[in-house]
Amino acid sequence: MIGTVVVPLDGSELGERALVYAKGIADRSGAPILLLRVARVGADEPELTESREYLRRVAAQLPGRVQIEVERGRAADKIVELAHQSGNPLIVMSTHGRGGLHRWMTGSVADKVVRLAETPVLLVRSNQELPDELTIRSILVPVDGSEWGEVAVDYAAELSKLFECELHLLRVVDTPSAYAMLSRHMEVAASGDVLDEIIQSMNDEAKEYLKQLETRLSEKGVRVKKETLEGYPGERLVEFERQGYFQLVVMATAGRSGVSRVVFGSVAERMLKMGRCPVVMIRPPHESP
Repeated sequence: MIGTVVVPLDGSELGERALVYAKGIADRSGAPILLLRVARVGADEPELTESREYLRRVAAQLPGRVQIEVERGRAADKIVELAHQSGNPLIVMSTHGRGGLHRWMTGSVADKVVRLAETPVLLVRSNQELPDELTIRSILVPVDGSEWGEVAVDYAAELSKLFECELHLLRVVDTPSAYAMLSRHMEVAASGDVLDEIIQSMNDEAKEYLKQLETRLSEKGVRVKKETLEGYPGERLVEFERQGYFQLVVMATAGRSGVSRVVFGSVAERMLKMGRCPVVMIRPPHESP
């Protein structure tokens, strides 16, 4: 599933936080690690040499097969270009490095990589506590019932088998949007019984959907738990994730709403800004950046 673990580095300690996850995934999958350093467009040869020496020092601390690559260019564009040249890459990177951005994603290199990449991107938070050795016991996968939202399920299932861990499916029933829609389109206020029936139907549909996913994944040998909640999807997702039970979140960058801007203004953005654990973002193949 994972052919190459691609790690962009910028020379900072924050950037190097991604190495714990890259090493752990490479160890489990047997995939090589590709360390990248993108120099500025006008970088001269001494600057490129310094970058190569830095990557060699980092590579010397990593076991297994490690390659290094230094190129000039725009950081996000070049990271995506080089990653796509690798077989079945997983990009693993820190949320920010030398720039020390306080705004988590918006306008950063990580944000642009997520928007452009046609490969999964694992984002390691700058403020999270790093384990000495990567251990994943449970992976959270938010789904919304759409084909777009489901793109992360199979990838998460492969990761769960890789780490021999549990996969936890979460479906948040967007009841506030349902109430708002009903109030706009009904000429008279709906009775409490009618609203209760509609919400119950939504919950029943969500539970049936999760049951079908559970059956399909269980047949593949994946241990599955499932949960349905009601409320604003972004808020409930973050609340659930922040319980501290999960070591990884895997989610699509767009779902039922078909958001074309990959993270900004979406449920994914809220998860990225407010959650606690690393997130693997996967852009559906038919979604435009």
